[in-house]
Amino acid sequence: MIDVINPNGSEAMTQQLSDSLSQTNTATYTRFHFCKASPLSIEGHYDGAMAAHHLVKQVQTLEKQESDALGYVVACFDDTGLDAVREVTERPVVGIGEAAMKTAGYLGHSFMVMTTLQRSVPIIRRNVLMYGLERQCAAIVASNIPVLSLETDPDAFTQILGLAKSSLDTSNSEVLILGCAGMSHWQEKLQSALGVPVIDGVQAAIATVKMLAELKLSTSKICGYAQPEKKGI
Repeated sequence: MIDVINPNGSEAMTQQLSDSLSQTNTATYTRFHFCKASPLSIEGHYDGAMAAHHLVKQVQTLEKQESDALGYVVACFDDTGLDAVREVTERPVVGIGEAAMKTAGYLGHSFMVMTTLQRSVPIIRRNVLMYGLERQCAAIVASNIPVLSLETDPDAFTQILGLAKSSLDTSNSEVLILGCAGMSHWQEKLQSALGVPVIDGVQAAIATVKMLAELKLSTSKICGYAQPEKKGI
C-alpha cells in the first residue's frame, strides 16, 4: 500500500481527495491520512513549518504500524516537510509538487503552475529552482482562491478555468499543473476543456512511488537522508 498524507489538518479535504481518486486504478493500493494537529490549510511559510512537524510524526507512527507500506506521498504542492520525511524512512517519499513538475517535462517543453494564493508563488518558485526546472517553468499563476474555498466556492472552477485559459496563452505553456491537492478532482474536466495535458500532482506522485517500489529502489541513507542523529531535547 502507498500512504498518501495530507500535511494539513482538514479531514474534509482529505476525504475529497480520496473520493476523487476512488474511480482510478490507484484506489486499490492507496491509504489516505491527514495531520489532525496541523493548520487546516497550508498557505505560506508559517503554516508549512507547523505542518512539517506533524507530518514527520505521522510518518514515524505509520512506520511502526504498517509494515506493508510501499512508500509515502506528501500531498501538499509546497512539498512541505519532504526532505525531513525522507530522513525518517527508507521507503520512497515523493512530494506532489516535485512529481507534477518532473512529469510535465515528459509532456511538453514548458509548463505553468496554477496555485491558490499569491503568497504561495515564492515558495513554488524556490522549489522550481531547487529542482533545476526553471527553464521549463513558464509561469506560476495565483488564482487568489484560498485552499479551503476550493471545496466550498461554487464559482471556483469557473474562475480557475478562465484564468488557466488566458495564462496558458500569455505564457506559451504547453502543460498545466494543478498547484494544490484541493484541485485534484478537476483534472479530467480541465484537461477536456483546455485541450492541453493537465497534471494532478497527487496521481503523479502515487504513480512515481509505485514505480520506485516496483523497481525495488529506496531512499539512500549514506549521507543527506541518513536517519536523524539521536539528541537530547
